[in-house]
Amino acid sequence: MNGDGQSAHSLQTGGADDQRSAGGTPQEFEALRDHVMTCSKCGFCQPSCPIFRATGREAYVARGKVALYRNILEDHLEIGPEEKDAFSNCLLCRACADNCFPAMRTDEIVISFRHAYAERFGRSFWQRRVFRSLLPRPRLMRALVRFVWAFRKTGLVEMARRAGLVGLLSPKLERALELGSAKPGKLLTSRLAKRRPPAAAAGPVAADAGPVTAPTDASRTAGDRPLVGYWMSCGYNYVLPEVGEATVRVLERMGFAIEVLDNCCCGLAAYGYGDLEGAAALARENLRRLGDPARFEAIVSECGSCSGHLKEYPHLLADDAEWSKRAQALGDKVRSFSEFVIEKGGLAAPLERATVAGAPGEAAAEPGTATIVTYHDPCHLGRRYQNVVSQPREILRSLPGVQFKEMDESDSCCGAAGTYAVMHPETSAAIIDRKTGFVRATGASVVVTECPSCMMQLAYGVRRAGLEIPVLNISQLCDRALTPDDDAG
Repeated sequence: MNGDGQSAHSLQTGGADDQRSAGGTPQEFEALRDHVMTCSKCGFCQPSCPIFRATGREAYVARGKVALYRNILEDHLEIGPEEKDAFSNCLLCRACADNCFPAMRTDEIVISFRHAYAERFGRSFWQRRVFRSLLPRPRLMRALVRFVWAFRKTGLVEMARRAGLVGLLSPKLERALELGSAKPGKLLTSRLAKRRPPAAAAGPVAADAGPVTAPTDASRTAGDRPLVGYWMSCGYNYVLPEVGEATVRVLERMGFAIEVLDNCCCGLAAYGYGDLEGAAALARENLRRLGDPARFEAIVSECGSCSGHLKEYPHLLADDAEWSKRAQALGDKVRSFSEFVIEKGGLAAPLERATVAGAPGEAAAEPGTATIVTYHDPCHLGRRYQNVVSQPREILRSLPGVQFKEMDESDSCCGAAGTYAVMHPETSAAIIDRKTGFVRATGASVVVTECPSCMMQLAYGVRRAGLEIPVLNISQLCDRALTPDDDAG
């Protein structure tokens, strides 16, 4: 929400013909007019902007974007490619708000522009296919991923990459291959298939399926254990499935029954590109698939981007009379992994049980023998979005054999931002190089975070810096502490 209580989610409009004022200005810009006029042009947003630090370009700073937006509003500028470049160079990290006295919400301004640009000039072929055709259909998406993996197994892609042919063809493709360097294997959906209930057990439901019922003890238990829904992110399903397995094991060792949800993409990628209609369609599809959220104790994701966007469903569908109540019910149930662990009392009890079962690290490690761990705050999880900050640190400090060490600028964006690292590889590389310097300064032997995009970007950064440091999700570190030696694998 911005300072005026206006959400960018409410800026959805009809077709291009319905969203131009008489002067040619996108009608949706008017919704943010009062907000953008509060910018004092002070420039205090500059020091905190990762892209400005990497490029030195004023147009990429919040102040520059607001100035462009105001000029379009006042009919001094037309929306065009130069303006698109400025608004595409934004990580949506909200760092610019740190020193902003009027509390500008540049991310909402950026999303508004991206939506208006797409409505005026059309969306690219790949955006239409990915957001409208692939992401709402998990089976089709899984088939495509398996095809890509099968092609990679031939070795042709790696040969072309090592020969430099991929880079000559497309620097963006080169960067995509660098980020997605995980070896092909079983998808998370396959690995957790046994934990999926029969299709009829959960839904799907229609929008008019009746009011969302208040939860009861009976509806939130499986046997004698509270029922938790596990939200499977695209990143962990297709690239880092071992993370999801670790998350489920930890939640089960905490005493919860797990239902692996039949969700599709949360829709954040579509929303970030300004495809508000596509994002809303994905939200409705997920609500249809998940059924009544009231039957869960909580819905948990170890992807900060997913949990953050799911909590925004009530705003995204605020004007949708059919789905708004169920969106609110879902948003109220969503928790990030670390948020949920601390909410339920932390890991003290399961750690004690694991120690009895023979897990390593029965107590705090001897001085000088602990594994030094540092933590990166994902933008969509940290203080500027969900404000989940203290919880992961509390968890890390509780783990036996772990010495937590804070890095400088732990909440500065790593430069991944979904597809930003692929679409703007040079700027993204400069941003992660700065972050990697902070990692190196801690002397850490493990980097921990809670987002698949951040994990891939940080792994790329440490490889680029020549550091042999594993990058883990916090659930993986918890899993290692809770898993007895004879269960490890």
